[in-house]
Amino acid sequence: MKTDTLTVDLNMPHKALQVIPQGALRLVCREGSVWITLDHEQRDVVLQPGEVFTTRPQQRAIAYALRPSVLRLEPVVCTRRAAAPRWRWWPQRLRRSGSHGGAIPIAT
Repeated sequence: MKTDTLTVDLNMPHKALQVIPQGALRLVCREGSVWITLDHEQRDVVLQPGEVFTTRPQQRAIAYALRPSVLRLEPVVCTRRAAAPRWRWWPQRLRRSGSHGGAIPIAT
């Protein structure tokens, strides 16, 4: 499994505007102060040094430097939950084990 990730530091002068690419990203304010505006949402976020905000996979954001800033973009590693074993969905009578090795006896 490859664990290398691409991390980018954006050096933003005062009043710089930067479109953040769409995707699940972790935005970390390293220096300064950054105003984050999200597409199709009414809320905005202001990040101070050390603060973090995570965008959703289909979410686009715009960053505005309130003063000279450094904004780090880190990809979020999405992990999928493993599917439940199929046997959990089998009827209870088929799961129980007995002297017949889990088989249901048939009357003859």
